[in-house]
Amino acid sequence: MISLDQKVGRLRDQEFNYYISGNENKETIVMLHAAFADHTLFQEQIPDLIGHYRLITLDMPGHGISAGTKSKLTMPDMPDIISRILADNRIASCHLLGVSLGSLVAQAFAERYPEQARSVIIVGGYSIHKANKRVRKEQQAEGLRWIGYLLFSMPKFKQHVLNASCATEQGRILFDRGIRHFRRQSFQAMSGMGSFYTEKTEPMPYPMLLIIGEHDRKLAHDAAEELHRLEPQSQLVTLPAAGHCANADEPEAFNRTVRHYLSNVNRCPSAGIRT
Repeated sequence: MISLDQKVGRLRDQEFNYYISGNENKETIVMLHAAFADHTLFQEQIPDLIGHYRLITLDMPGHGISAGTKSKLTMPDMPDIISRILADNRIASCHLLGVSLGSLVAQAFAERYPEQARSVIIVGGYSIHKANKRVRKEQQAEGLRWIGYLLFSMPKFKQHVLNASCATEQGRILFDRGIRHFRRQSFQAMSGMGSFYTEKTEPMPYPMLLIIGEHDRKLAHDAAEELHRLEPQSQLVTLPAAGHCANADEPEAFNRTVRHYLSNVNRCPSAGIRT
């Protein structure tokens, strides 16, 4: 695996770690992992994309190496954390690639800092602004199932999440590397996510790529189809053989899709594709 340079940033006197490539002449992609995983979920993207883009990854609050710290930063701080990283590295704008939970953060950043968001790639996620009532209701039900697992066995909780997140063995291996760090107290850093949800009816001002794994839940497919219908600047791609974390399950197909999208998004952002 190609290593990125590890750096330390500060927000409100709280430290956070992030990883960045060194080529200042490339466009930047900020990659945001799924819930319970960490930045290593993008292990198969970095070697493929690093020659074409400047890459930034990080462990979101409560995840990865941050799970073992006493930081007071929480998930609602993520838009400001990303903006601080860009400012510290003199990066004017970026593409955002978010998987599941990471896609909600990506959209929240694009709403708070619209001038800094060139495009948003949503993987296995849904809109924080529209057509999300069914998904959010299902998430609440899933949260109750998590509590049931957590009351009896943290290993069983992690295995449940692992099986729900990835459809392939290689995907589960990648996800497992991150979820090993997740702890019960990590949930405290995930509180306040409701602040991300702001209802809007108008189309988003940024180009959007929606990627859904073939084996993701039907509800996720329905949400992606509906969002694609509502967003004229969106493209929708279904990746065969992939599950919820499509980037981990089918990295080669995922990487080709992202490269193709980003190479064309500036020239023709509203050209929809469906595969």
